[in-house]
Amino acid sequence: MVRIISSEEDEQGTVHRADHAEVATLTLARGRFNAITGAFADQLITALSECGADPAVRAIVLTGAGRSFSVGADLTAGPASIRAELVADGAAAPGYREPAGRVTVRMTGLTKPVIAAVNGDAVGGGATITLAADLRFAADTARFGFPFTRLGVCPEGASTYFLPRLVGPSRAADWLLSGRLVGAVEAERSGLVNRVLPVGEVLAAAQEYARELAATTSPAAVAATRALLGAGPGTVVEASDAESRAIVALAAGADCEEGVAAFLQRRPPRFTRADSAESLTSPR
Repeated sequence: MVRIISSEEDEQGTVHRADHAEVATLTLARGRFNAITGAFADQLITALSECGADPAVRAIVLTGAGRSFSVGADLTAGPASIRAELVADGAAAPGYREPAGRVTVRMTGLTKPVIAAVNGDAVGGGATITLAADLRFAADTARFGFPFTRLGVCPEGASTYFLPRLVGPSRAADWLLSGRLVGAVEAERSGLVNRVLPVGEVLAAAQEYARELAATTSPAAVAATRALLGAGPGTVVEASDAESRAIVALAAGADCEEGVAAFLQRRPPRFTRADSAESLTSPR
């Protein structure tokens, strides 16, 4: 999916969608660095929702246009940029949720996996939205930054939930309190990033992973597993109880029978396209 972007669209930003082999690729495109505004975040939320509702889509790849993934908040309006953006975004309304938080909540509510192809710097909200993805592939030149304290604000995007679970409480405290930039190698060693690749290979690698996942796994089983992984901290007993409920429901479905038959017959599985996972999982 390719089209010319007008100067007005460039200011507002566009989330491009391209589908291939059951994989939808969403590309953030706004200016030089894909800075996030409330309106741009809502475009991404709409695109994620459309992919989630499309039975032809089995997995989603999220990446950025140009040299950056996203640099987070648009600060070009000057010292009052963050305050002005929050006001424009409706922060005074009861129950307000900031833009990156809206994105991560929507992403975790999907039944389909999301792979972030971090092609360049991911900073602020640009970093926090990657935390809700199931996997992160990063360019060797990419840097992650959570500079909130350096800007006089606190972390957002539910990063105080996601980041300690991904890299551990101590390292999350380091990154969130200091606001320092984290290189791709450190991010991989810390558990934030699954793979580090040359910049020109990141998107293709993420798409290939997504296609393999789409070709070999059950949509219902993937959705149930995502929900179990995202259920949040709990006890061993609570995790076992949730898994027991899910496996009983899945074992009664057609995908389980097909998966076992394909394994025994040493052939590729032919799972149902219908997303039956909604009855097996609940939003995280």
